[in-house]
Order: sequence, then structure tokens, then C-alpha cells
Amino acid sequence: MKLKKEKNINIFNKDVAKNTGYLYTSDKLYSARVATQKQTDELVKLINKHFKKKIKIVDIGCGDGKHTVELFKRISPTQILGIDPAKEAISVAKKRIDKKNKGGIIFKVGNIYDVDKLFKKNQFNLAIIRGVLHHLYQPENAIWKISKVFQTVIIIEANGYNPILKIIEKASPYHKEHEEKSYFPPLLNSWFIKRGYRVISEKYYGIVPYFCPDPLARLLKFTEPFFENIPFFNRLYCACNYIMYKKA
Repeated sequence: MKLKKEKNINIFNKDVAKNTGYLYTSDKLYSARVATQKQTDELVKLINKHFKKKIKIVDIGCGDGKHTVELFKRISPTQILGIDPAKEAISVAKKRIDKKNKGGIIFKVGNIYDVDKLFKKNQFNLAIIRGVLHHLYQPENAIWKISKVFQTVIIIEANGYNPILKIIEKASPYHKEHEEKSYFPPLLNSWFIKRGYRVISEKYYGIVPYFCPDPLARLLKFTEPFFENIPFFNRLYCACNYIMYKKA
């Protein structure tokens, strides 16, 4: 079956050309900065809990590389290899690599649908898929390809339980242009379980949207712990969730 190429790849390339990187990775926007920082903090804690430092990681859909480089600096793995189908983003990502980190961080143009051709089985200890699945036309196909080569996978996704996010996806020009569509976590789990994975860890966190006014973002950040620590509230109001999967 021939895959239909996502139109948003061209949009992401245009974003890079216009902003010298993605808009949501820019430090100029307070809301985007704290939202992405929260994602990285939670990811670091999860990896440190389940892995030794000397691991090899693939960052699938690494974008402009900012988060990949940050993760490398914080957990000191043996290697992180980032792939993304947006050529302009990879070009920017390569420029983020310091001389002392060459070899430890590698960026290549690559599509999630081709991971079974790009990598050997068990070549890497962990695959991270951060904010990618909700952009795909055929996420189940991508998960099938992932299952061929990776034993352990961590996904970070927009929380599909959150009704506010569903409205934003339909109303926001940015979200529509980038073809964002969050999935219910049980649906995501069913796709991975179908391919032989089991859920190891799952968490809902963060309530600050990427592109909201600074005063509102600061208020939301202040109230964030309250929403995160109440089980029913965190499923309804948190913006993100991570799920770690491992093959039996």
C-alpha cells in the first residue's frame, strides 16, 4: 500500500525557513517554553527511572533538534540519533550540535514509516516519539513499523481526553494547518498492544498550551500542580500525556 505523504511536512519546512526553527521551540514565547520544558522534565525523570545512563536512543520526529540536544545534555546517553522528514528542520538541528557532542548526537532526514528500513532490530535501547503521532495520516501503520525494530517506546502526545484541546484543534489556524488531531489514550494503547507491546507507565501532566498570552500562561503554570495531582482532573485538563510501552 502506497503511503500518502503528510502535507504538514511542507508546513514544518516553511516554519523553519521563517523562524529559523519551529515556533514552539523558540524561547521567545513563555507559554511554549514552559510547556515544552515540562515535557522534557517528565521525560528525563521517566528515562532515569527505567534506564541506565549508557543507552542508545532514537528520537523519531526530532524536528529542529532543540529538544533532542537538551535531552542529550541532561541524561548523557551513549548516543541519540534524531530523524525527521522535514529537511529544513534537520538542517537547523545539525547546527545545534556542539563540537564536543559530535558522534553523540546525530541528525538525519528520515520518516517514521521507514524505521524498519533505517534501523536494525534492537540496535537502540529506546525510541522516543514526541508529538508525532497526532500529525500522522496513518498512525497504526507507523506503529507497526516501529514494532519491527524497537522493544521499548515512549510516546508524548496531546492528551486526547482534554475537551479544550479538541476545540483548539478545530478552531486554531496553527493546529489546523499542521493537521493536529489528538487521540484518546485507550485507542493509542490498543494500537501498541495489537503489535505486542504492554503499557509500562502512563502519566498526564502540564496544563499550559503552547500559544496562549503570557498572563494566562503564568496563571495556569501556578495552578498546574493542583490539576496534575487529582486523578479525574488530570485526565480532563492536562495538556499532555506520556506512555511507555515495552514488548513482552
